[in-house]
Amino acid sequence: MATKQQIRNIKINIERTIQGLTTAPREFTYKESGGFVRNNMPYSIYYTLNKDEVYLTGTTNSPNSQIIEKVNDKTMFSRYKELTALIRTPYPKTTPSKPSDSDYRIGEITRYFTQVANDKTKPIFEISRKDFGNQNSLYKYTEFQWRISGTKEEVTRDNQITINDLELDYNGISKKLFPLQLWKPTKDSVEDVQKKLLLLKTD
Repeated sequence: MATKQQIRNIKINIERTIQGLTTAPREFTYKESGGFVRNNMPYSIYYTLNKDEVYLTGTTNSPNSQIIEKVNDKTMFSRYKELTALIRTPYPKTTPSKPSDSDYRIGEITRYFTQVANDKTKPIFEISRKDFGNQNSLYKYTEFQWRISGTKEEVTRDNQITINDLELDYNGISKKLFPLQLWKPTKDSVEDVQKKLLLLKTD
């Protein structure tokens, strides 16, 4: 028998859900007892991270949901799963940028960020070029040019413009970025000399 914790895990670890449906006569049976579920019983469908389709009585907030199973009518999802092995799309991982010496000579890099597509409260985070190229439909993605060398004034100005533009679609990304992030002054420039002098004073 499924415990309350197991039911709770099903409701949480999902890719999507369909809530607030109602049963038809003799459409479902209870998984544990095998008895028919009464007509007009509220139920919901949960598509888990393991690519399973699970039916539970009630809704996400119902305290006593039970697993139910369709009697005969297979859904398109279950038929497709029987025909082919579903491969879970990889989820993007946090991967901070690490510019190379060559990148600093060029003066800018391409950065990649992502966020869960349907929940603006979820964190925005930086990812690798590989994850950007292998996109998961549950996330939204962005790429942008980021200056990492040049004068402090120029880099601050250009990167602040980039941040302001990104904030329109990724509210809160300014908490992850600041204009001089990853910046290094050009070798032997005024900023470079000042930085070296500052380091000497702190030694």
